[in-house]
Amino acid sequence: MRKAGIFLLFQLISFTLFSQKIDYTRKIIDTLTSEYFSGRGAADGGEKKAAKFIAKEFKKNGLKEFDNTFFQKFTYSINTFQGELNVSLDDVKLIAGKDYLVDASSGKIRGTFQLVWYNKDNVPSKKQLKKLTSRNFFANKFIVIDVAGVEKENESFHLLKLNVIGAEGIILIEDVKLTQHLSTTYNDFGILTIKRESINRDFKTITLEINQSFIRDYESQNVIGYVEGTEYPDSFIVLSAHYDHLGKMGSEVYFPGANDNASGVAMLLNLADHYTHKEPPTKTIIFIAFGAEEAGLIGSKYFVENPTVSLDKINFVFNMDLMGTGSEGAMIVNGAIFPYQFKNLLRINTENDYLPVIKKRGKAANSDHYWFTENGVPAFFIYLMGGIKAYHDVDDVSKTLPLTKFEASFRLIRDFVDEL
Repeated sequence: MRKAGIFLLFQLISFTLFSQKIDYTRKIIDTLTSEYFSGRGAADGGEKKAAKFIAKEFKKNGLKEFDNTFFQKFTYSINTFQGELNVSLDDVKLIAGKDYLVDASSGKIRGTFQLVWYNKDNVPSKKQLKKLTSRNFFANKFIVIDVAGVEKENESFHLLKLNVIGAEGIILIEDVKLTQHLSTTYNDFGILTIKRESINRDFKTITLEINQSFIRDYESQNVIGYVEGTEYPDSFIVLSAHYDHLGKMGSEVYFPGANDNASGVAMLLNLADHYTHKEPPTKTIIFIAFGAEEAGLIGSKYFVENPTVSLDKINFVFNMDLMGTGSEGAMIVNGAIFPYQFKNLLRINTENDYLPVIKKRGKAANSDHYWFTENGVPAFFIYLMGGIKAYHDVDDVSKTLPLTKFEASFRLIRDFVDEL
């Protein structure tokens, strides 16, 4: 009976701690995905607001600063869309984020323009395009490009996408889902992606207003703190997650980025709380929330070129992104590059039954681990699989993020780090 009572007490304590962790995680994700942070992009200072919030959490969790600041500042160029945003086909007003997206590299444009359609049934030859261009045929027109059924190697459609013909803008038709990205350059014409069900050949004109602003030297920052190791303070482990996302598109639409990557930030902060308040590490752990990941891994590249500690003293980097699901397990980028560490991770998972499966892949420049391994520092990038499919769209919201294996993933990462 006494053993049973102890077991039940242990279960109760474990459940309570689990509930507290999930409550904290939900609070972080709800906060970072709120309208106040404007999608954590350059527009409306969303990225800066998020960085300040994370720095406060770092301080609250007892992390130390490098050179009396949590911020490592850097600049980069970014194309943004602020102010009014309106798109109508004939007299039908389209809904931003649902019916269409403004391409990240679009220029500013305003007015009403005639639509010209190209698809598999009227594929133009290069000669025809050249002739029409010489006649200034595409002036004051938007080209609708429907590539369904067209060979990928078709050179004419490639030229249409590049708009070498001099149209006022182009429209790309999307069959699956609207997925946004960022751009550090811009074009001098308008570019839209419109869902197939929102456009048809009956439409003759497009009326639109896109207010685009190119920021040449936008100031961003990495947020960096550390907890000193109890036995090996000069040996370092880096835990990281990017906090930026896609920002706003116009004055009303923003991309919340719950799974990508408020969930990773929440995991980072949970680990910071653990190693400062519950279990001090033997080696110094550096916690980095990277900026400008979505614009091309810019923040992590800057850190590797300007490290706060010598790179050769960093034992390992564990980068976390898309941590809000997990019903189908996890993927480890670089798992095939570092087989010894991957074998240890598998062993820990098998012994504790944390995740249903852990898969591996080789090198990929798809998150902030990349620049570390390119500079000789071993690193993993973990992302969870299964669950919701929202990604780089307006549907990546907090309320539908299941956090299926968040707690199990926390324990997996904690146990792996403890063995490094």
